[in-house]
Amino acid sequence: MKVTKADLRLYAITDRQWLGGKDFYMVVEQVLKNGATFLQLREKNATHEQRVEEAKKIKQIAAKYHVPFVVNDDIWAAKEAGADGVHIGQSDMDYEQARKILGPDKIIGMTAKTVEQAVQAEKLGADYIGVGAVFHTTTKQDAKDMSRETLAAITKSVSIPIVAIGGITYDNMDSLKDTGVAGVSVISAIFAKEDEGAAAAALRKKADTLFGAARSLIFDMDGTLLDSMPYWRRLAREYATKKGAVLPPDFDEKTYTMDLNECSDYFIKELGIAGNRENMQKEVLEMIREHYKKDIRMKPGMKELIEREYQNGSRMCIFTTSEKACAKAALERLGVLSCFEKIYTVYDIGVNKRNPESYLKICEQMNFVPEDTIVYEDVLHAVESAKKAGCRVTAVYDADSAHLWEKIKQQADETICF
Repeated sequence: MKVTKADLRLYAITDRQWLGGKDFYMVVEQVLKNGATFLQLREKNATHEQRVEEAKKIKQIAAKYHVPFVVNDDIWAAKEAGADGVHIGQSDMDYEQARKILGPDKIIGMTAKTVEQAVQAEKLGADYIGVGAVFHTTTKQDAKDMSRETLAAITKSVSIPIVAIGGITYDNMDSLKDTGVAGVSVISAIFAKEDEGAAAAALRKKADTLFGAARSLIFDMDGTLLDSMPYWRRLAREYATKKGAVLPPDFDEKTYTMDLNECSDYFIKELGIAGNRENMQKEVLEMIREHYKKDIRMKPGMKELIEREYQNGSRMCIFTTSEKACAKAALERLGVLSCFEKIYTVYDIGVNKRNPESYLKICEQMNFVPEDTIVYEDVLHAVESAKKAGCRVTAVYDADSAHLWEKIKQQADETICF
């Protein structure tokens, strides 16, 4: 996943002819500093050698702001400068040759004006598509306005992200809302302005509103993302039985909401199992770790939800009562580990999920505003705590909490029931 929808929110294309002698690299830095999410070097009048030198310098600036940077048309300049990739049009060097030159890890964007061209670009392996011109543009004199209907049809025809191009300004970009584009690509709307940084900031703010601003999300893991609760339920009973303990009738009910520390203490103090907390936890975790590595499944629809939020630029973290290594093993096997910025456990922050302070600590760590944060949880006590912390809560149905589902629904802002 080299290019996300969030990367294309505000796609800036350079054109120094608008700058009136201003320092080109200082302007580029201001544009990136103030919100451009993608950058293309498009200097039609430069020689190949000049383009390579410019790309080398811009690459360093873009890397500073973690913004993808591509070169327009000149594949060899992109390769020689070590740019993140290239953008090619329908009449430029074909995709197969560009991929052969740049290799599998570089970004290749393509231009498309029809559904057929877009479908072909995706089939070839393009990482994103620029579609337009959506409005009249002075940059390409032969470009004709594209209808909203055609634009929407193109975005529906492919799954890779699409950025609208051509004649886009702060004032007319509103009409692109709900067409399916990930964002807008602009030249003069930034580089022709007296204050390029301010122009970028204003465009970015509006683009976030129009095309889906990133959200702040905290995901519980067990019972929410993963269908792992049956494994944990069996684990406590399996471990205690293995140690020869006589289990009380309410064993499952008592151990269900316990974290590892609490469960270990219960085994020692209430069931009389010999050992200390540290060794006991090592044994238990070794048993469950194998399941996370090999066979615990993700709940239906959750992978698609995570990938969609990641594409939209949402910031996401995991907050779990399980061991961090277990979380990493499962999420990596399931192909979504890279979507999450951090994995937090109750042991990291020193507060369990029955205390609202736990969610406030996670928000503080992630620099989230609690009122703007959505927490995904499956158990009642966690839903209640997240709500008391001021967060919005999406409750995810889990069979282990079926008997409390009506209460959970009453507390949550939204529910997911598969």
